[in-house]
Amino acid sequence: MASASAARWPAVWAVFIGGLVAGAYIGKVPPALPALRREFGLDLVESGFIATMFNVVGGVAGMFAGVLGDRFGPKRLSLAGLAVMTGGGLLGVAAHGLDALLVARFIEGAGFILFTVSGAALMSAAAPAPRERAQALSLWSAYMPAGGSIALLLAPYAISAWGWRGLWLALALAATAAFVLVATYAPAPRSGGVRSLRLVLESLAQKGSLALALLFAFYVAQWISVMIWLPTFLVDERGASEGAASRLTALMVLVNVPGNLVGGWLLARGVRRGPLVVTGCAVMALCSIGMLGSWLPDALRLLLVLVFSMGAGVIPASIFSGVPVHAKSAQHIATTNGMVMQTSQAGQFFGPLVLAWLAAHFGGWGASVWAMLAFAACGAACGVALGAIEKRRAAQS
Repeated sequence: MASASAARWPAVWAVFIGGLVAGAYIGKVPPALPALRREFGLDLVESGFIATMFNVVGGVAGMFAGVLGDRFGPKRLSLAGLAVMTGGGLLGVAAHGLDALLVARFIEGAGFILFTVSGAALMSAAAPAPRERAQALSLWSAYMPAGGSIALLLAPYAISAWGWRGLWLALALAATAAFVLVATYAPAPRSGGVRSLRLVLESLAQKGSLALALLFAFYVAQWISVMIWLPTFLVDERGASEGAASRLTALMVLVNVPGNLVGGWLLARGVRRGPLVVTGCAVMALCSIGMLGSWLPDALRLLLVLVFSMGAGVIPASIFSGVPVHAKSAQHIATTNGMVMQTSQAGQFFGPLVLAWLAAHFGGWGASVWAMLAFAACGAACGVALGAIEKRRAAQS
C-alpha cells in the first residue's frame, strides 16, 4: 500500500513541472517588455497587448475548455495544451513584428488554458487518497507564482545572453520536456462524457459561484497589472537595470505564496470567507494609494508593493476553497472551476490595459490608482456578498 501511494508522486511532480512552465509563460513577458518596446517601437498600450493577448482564449472559453476536458479526458487535454504552448513559443521566436507576436501569444494562451484547466484533475487522479490529494492540490496552487518567479529571475540572464527570442525558445523547449514527463508519468483518468449544458446553466445560476468568479477577475486585474508593469516602471522611470527590476518583481510574486498559505490557515481555523476577502481588498486598496503616489520615497513604495502582494494572497485562497462550498453539487465543481478560470483570464486581459491607458493619457502611473481602487471596491463588494450568502446558508442548515 505504501509503495502504491509513493508511486503516484512522480505523476504529481510531472504535472507540477508542467504548471511551472505554464507560469513561466506568463512571467517571461514583464522582463522582456523593455527590449520588445525598443525593437518594435511600441507604446505602453501596444506592449500591454503582448502581455494580455495571452489571456484572450481563457477569458472567452474557459468553461468550454472544461467541457473538452470532460469529453476527451484531462490527460489528453493537458498534453494538447503543452503541445500548443510549444508551437506558440516557436512562432514567437520567428516573429518580426507586433502582429505576428500577438498571434503567437494568443496561441500560447490557448495552450495555457487547455493545460491549466486539466492540471487539477490530473493531480487529483494521481493522488486519490484524501490526505495526498490535499497535499497535491496545495502544491498545484503554487504553480503560477512559482513558475512566474523562476521566469522573472532567469529572464534577464537569458535575454542578456541570447536576446528575448532565446528566452522564448528556451521555454518552448521546456514545454516540450514537460510534455514528455506528463505523457510518461501522469495517469489517464476516464472522461465523463459530454458535460451537459444543464451543468453550465446551473453553475451560472449559483450566486455564490458568480461572486467567486467576479472576485477572481477583480483580484487578478490588480495583481497581474502590478506584476506586468513593475519592471517597465523600474527601468523606464527609475533607471533600474533590467536584472534588478526582474528580481524585485520576482520577489513581489513570491511573497504572494505565504499570503495564500496564511489565507488557507485562517479559513481552516474558522475565519469567515467574506470578512477575509474584504480585508485583503482593503490592503490592496491602501497599498495602491501609497505605491502609485509620487510623494513617498521609492524604498517605501517598493515595501508597499510587497505588502500589497502578500495581503492579496488571502483572496485566491478564499476563492479556491470556496468553489466546492458554493458549487451546486460535486458534479458542478469542475464547471464552477472553469467559470472562475474564465473570469480570471478576463481580468488579466483588461486590467493591465486599463492601467496602461490611464498612465498614457492622464499623466503617468499615478492616474491608474483610480482603476486599482475601483477594482478593489468591486472585489470587496463580492466579499460582502459571499459573507451574506454563507451566513444565510448557515442559518438555514
